[in-house]
Amino acid sequence: MRLRIFGVPKYILIAYGLFPLMLWSAFHLNSIYYHREEAFWAFGFGILVCSIFTYSFRRGIFLIRYLIYASITFEILVELLPSVLERDFATLGGTLLALLVSIGVGAWLEGKVGTAFLNPRATWFEGEPKVLPKVRARIRLGETWVPAGLRRIDERGLFLLLDAGTNYKKGQKIEFELTYLGEPVQGEGKLRACFLGEKLGFGLQFYPKDLYHFNQYTTLVKRLRGEGL
Repeated sequence: MRLRIFGVPKYILIAYGLFPLMLWSAFHLNSIYYHREEAFWAFGFGILVCSIFTYSFRRGIFLIRYLIYASITFEILVELLPSVLERDFATLGGTLLALLVSIGVGAWLEGKVGTAFLNPRATWFEGEPKVLPKVRARIRLGETWVPAGLRRIDERGLFLLLDAGTNYKKGQKIEFELTYLGEPVQGEGKLRACFLGEKLGFGLQFYPKDLYHFNQYTTLVKRLRGEGL
C-alpha cells in the first residue's frame, strides 16, 4: 500500500531537508572557500539526505523525518560544545538561533504528521485498514454518491476509505456526508493525501461552507472523541 501526500508543499520539505546542509555551510565558510573537497562531500551528502527525506515523506514514510532531526541535532552539538568551551559568543548565538528555528519548523512538521487528513495511520502489517464501525460515510463524485468508511477524523479533516477506485486530482474539493446515530453531517474537503492499497483512501482537509456546517462538524468530532472512537 502507498500513501501520497499533497498537503505539505514540496518546497517546504526541500528547504527543511536542506537545513542540516545550510547549518554546516553557515559554520564552515572557510571549508567552502579553501577546502573544496571537504565542501564537495558535505554538499553531496546533504543533497542526498534532502532527496531521500522529501521523496519518502511525500510517500507517507513519516519516520524519515527523524533522519533530519538527528542530522540537525548532531550538527548543532558539534558547533555548540566548542563554542561554549572557547566562549565564542558569536558562534554560540548563531547555534542557539539555529536550534530555535529547527525546533519551530520541527513542531510545525509534527503537527502536520498528526493530522487525520494526511496520516491514516495504516501500517503494512495491519492488512486491510479498519474504519469506525458506528459512522456511515459517503462522498460525492460527480453526480454520484459513493459509500466510504471513516478511518480517522479530527477538527482539521478526515480520512475516508473507498471500496472502489476512481479518478482524482490533488487539491480537488470533494463533498462528504457522515452519519452518526442517525444524525447526518455534511461538509466539503480539499484532497490533501491519497492512499493506494486494498482500498482507495482520500485525506480531506475540512473547509466549512458556513458557520452551521462548521459547528455540525466540530460537534461530531467532539462526540466521537468523547466516546473513544
